[in-house]
Amino acid sequence: MHSRRRGHIKALGLHFFLFLPFLLTTVAISIAILTTSFFFLATLFLILAFLDLITFLLDIVTLVPKAALALPFANPHIVKSACIGNMDWGDVIHMELEVVVAGDLANQSAEWQRGVVMEFLHEIVRNSWAQYDYSRRLEESLDVLKIEMQELSSQQTDVIIALNTAKVVHGKKPKAEVSLWLENVEKVTSAVTKIEVVYGEIERDFSLPRVALGKRVVQKIEEVVKLKEKGRFSEGLLADLLPESGSMPTTKLVGRTTAERNLEQIWESLMDQEVRTIGVYGMGGVGKTTIMTHIFNKIQSSRIFGLAIWVTVSNDSNIERLQNGIAREIGLDISYEDDEMRRSKKLFEALKHREKFVIILDDMWKSFPLEKVGIPEGNTFKIVLTTRSKNVCQGMKCQKKFEVEVLSREEAWELFKERLGADVVLSSEVEQIAKLVTEECGGLPLGIITVASAMREKDDVREWRNALEELKCSTMEIEGMDDQVFPILKFSYDRLKSDRIRSCFLYYALFPEDYAFRDEELLKYWIAEGLIDDMGDWEKEQDKGHTVLIGLIDVCMLVRRSEGRVVMHDLIRDLAIGITRKRPLFVVKAGMRIRGSIGVEEFTEEVEKLSLMRNQIEMISGEPNCPKLSTLLLQENPLSGNISHEFFNCMNSLRILDLSMTYIEYLPESVSNLENLCMLLLNNCWMLREVPSLAKLKRLRFLDLYKTGIKEVPDGMECLVNLKEFYVSSAKETERINAGGCNSLMLTDSIIKLKMGRCDLSSLHCLSRLQHLQSCDILECSMKWLLPIGDNSTIIPSLPSIQSLDLMDLPNLRGLCEGVLLPPSFACLRNLVVWGCQVLENVMSLELFQHLQCLEYIDIEECSEMEEVIKGGEEGDNNNNNNTIILLPNLKRLELTKLAKLKSICKRVIICPSLKDIMIRGCHQLKKIPLSFGNSTSVMRGMRGIIRGRKEWWDALEWDDPNTKTLLTFGNEETIHGLKRKAEQVEEVASTSQHR
Repeated sequence: MHSRRRGHIKALGLHFFLFLPFLLTTVAISIAILTTSFFFLATLFLILAFLDLITFLLDIVTLVPKAALALPFANPHIVKSACIGNMDWGDVIHMELEVVVAGDLANQSAEWQRGVVMEFLHEIVRNSWAQYDYSRRLEESLDVLKIEMQELSSQQTDVIIALNTAKVVHGKKPKAEVSLWLENVEKVTSAVTKIEVVYGEIERDFSLPRVALGKRVVQKIEEVVKLKEKGRFSEGLLADLLPESGSMPTTKLVGRTTAERNLEQIWESLMDQEVRTIGVYGMGGVGKTTIMTHIFNKIQSSRIFGLAIWVTVSNDSNIERLQNGIAREIGLDISYEDDEMRRSKKLFEALKHREKFVIILDDMWKSFPLEKVGIPEGNTFKIVLTTRSKNVCQGMKCQKKFEVEVLSREEAWELFKERLGADVVLSSEVEQIAKLVTEECGGLPLGIITVASAMREKDDVREWRNALEELKCSTMEIEGMDDQVFPILKFSYDRLKSDRIRSCFLYYALFPEDYAFRDEELLKYWIAEGLIDDMGDWEKEQDKGHTVLIGLIDVCMLVRRSEGRVVMHDLIRDLAIGITRKRPLFVVKAGMRIRGSIGVEEFTEEVEKLSLMRNQIEMISGEPNCPKLSTLLLQENPLSGNISHEFFNCMNSLRILDLSMTYIEYLPESVSNLENLCMLLLNNCWMLREVPSLAKLKRLRFLDLYKTGIKEVPDGMECLVNLKEFYVSSAKETERINAGGCNSLMLTDSIIKLKMGRCDLSSLHCLSRLQHLQSCDILECSMKWLLPIGDNSTIIPSLPSIQSLDLMDLPNLRGLCEGVLLPPSFACLRNLVVWGCQVLENVMSLELFQHLQCLEYIDIEECSEMEEVIKGGEEGDNNNNNNTIILLPNLKRLELTKLAKLKSICKRVIICPSLKDIMIRGCHQLKKIPLSFGNSTSVMRGMRGIIRGRKEWWDALEWDDPNTKTLLTFGNEETIHGLKRKAEQVEEVASTSQHR
């Protein structure tokens, strides 16, 4: 026994004697090799040493009864064969392993242990060999990648050409998967470019590692191959037609017999392959446009034609505007083309390949040669036009002409009763007079609608008799209007409740035909003109203005469009212009294509309002005497020759001056003396360099300097004690407006809306004083803090009235406040938008966030350093109750996009019973959603919130409230519209039921 043990010890000693020099030698060689780029050789030598060390230790444990083990690495011939390439290094290592496991093992336990270790060592060898392969074949892999990328790039080019052709020629758009594929190709192209840059650095510096780059190249090859395969698009590239115009808003047809007969006849002609051009004519207000909107909607729903194009031509139109209108509808941009023939050629090329389409030209006043416009000849498309004159139909060579006739007596009476009110019951005496009133309208639908609206809620027989008498006796005429039409519309105008409301109506005539106003835009003009009483309260003035606007819509003097804008029927605008030719005196030359310069002859002493907008006026000179002039509209003129300095000296009553979208370089000094001025609009005056002092303009309420070329904010801002809206930004991306560090920008507390862009400022000290500010937009400024507070002991509530806050492209912004913000700061905030604030790590503190009970919308995008939206609330935080649950009762929508480092929205559960839409994209580190619906009544009614994002991300999400996930509908961009519409319908039904 003792002799056997001594034999084992001798064997182990021999093994250790052989192993120790090799280990030392291997480590030394490996250290030397690691300093070079031969990473694999160093790894191999270390592995051999590690193998022998493991063998030695196992021998000790199992008392292997061998004196020594054969060591292949001790055989110089094998190593030499591998070095010169006659034998693969993998074979060398395999031989080493075979020898290590060769020999008699003491027992089965030792054999099992060896098997486990050997499997582990085999895995190490395989991985090491793969690492070496990445380095050894780097150049070969790069060549393969280049070839694959060339093929992918060619595939991308073919797809783009096909998409562009389909868009212009066929009006098609790409499928969502095609757009996503193109985005992924761009990403891969960018990544491959970076790989090429890194490889260039490795060639210059051999000490840089090749293995990681080789592995990355192989991965990109696999990615490119997959993209090539996905890019075959066997089911096609294209989706729906462009544009997605859908149906047009319209009113129901009046007159079951007359209108429906007209519609059927026009439709039959559209279906007739031999008929190419159709003319629809009739007196103004007879219902031509209404019939054609029904035709248009029928075309859209039937899909008989590939595309339906609607262009409103109007009285002041020309070939250029007509071309732009058609091009815009098919997704073609020709606005940059000055030459009419080139525009025509581009339009012709885009239209001639269309398979089948219809162009509807509404409200044409004169004929145009189709070839001059760029409309090709052929039977693959139709043209339908509406006009007041049969001569226009003849000039356009219409093959079919249809006159839209007035309503019959029975149809007119039915329409009158409907507009009067379905629940209105007239006495027999009043009904007889009402029928006579209807007859005075001559079967004209527009006249019937306006008169009936004016007589709504009138039940005194004397009022009806007086109305009938006025309609019979009206003799005033307006040039260009039918004698039968004017008395009817004038009657409705006279029935407006007050002179102030009539003045608001007439003011609309200053703007071009078919000009569509946003409500708030029109209200600003009315308020600045003094048509809405100064009530000392901005909200009350807005309410009063909206009341007037709704009243004009109710009596059909203005029309609400689907996109939320209001327009005036061209016939009613003609009425307004006719009235203002006498008193009050308006001069309206908007869109009349006036060129060159104008002098004092255009400005008379009696003129009260003057509109020269949308012309080609280069220069205005002289010193006109206009003591009554209150509104001067000069926007959308070149004015490159500027305006004489003394021009405004004798315009002391001027309240509104609009010079927006002109090329003026300086504002005349005489503007500084317009003490009654309430609105000064200079937005999009890119060439404007200088604005004189505004210190005397104490009545100024609206100042717009957005996208101008000014270098400094004008002097005298601190004197504008009535200023409600102030917009300022530089027109050039590379330039910044000097705001004086904003310590000198002393905005008064009267400000309601503030919008600042591209200003050189570090913060907005003045914001803390603006207790009435409701809307604030800050874009592309250099500020670090929105509200810097130096002394926390003197904190006062900041922006307690703010409802909308937009912070966009602020590269240095660190937070809302340098100090601490406490309630009621931001207490009224409804909409919060934060975009492109690259160093912002969080938006606000938990203490502030939990008090935002009015918050409805949160949108945070492209803030690369943001790790949490709401800061605070961690466990153990002494400043927070760890059991706090945040309730945001009005939050409806949450959007988080491209926040690469975002890990947390909030450390507390947020209950959002009104939440309907969540969109989270590009937030791959966000693993948990702390949202809960609570006991939402909307959820109880069957409504479901909508969440958007990547499917893989959605499946892996964690939830503080597990029930929330079941109450959300996951959707992509294709399905989202339908889901939202369904939710809106459910809400409408529930609201109606509750109301009942």
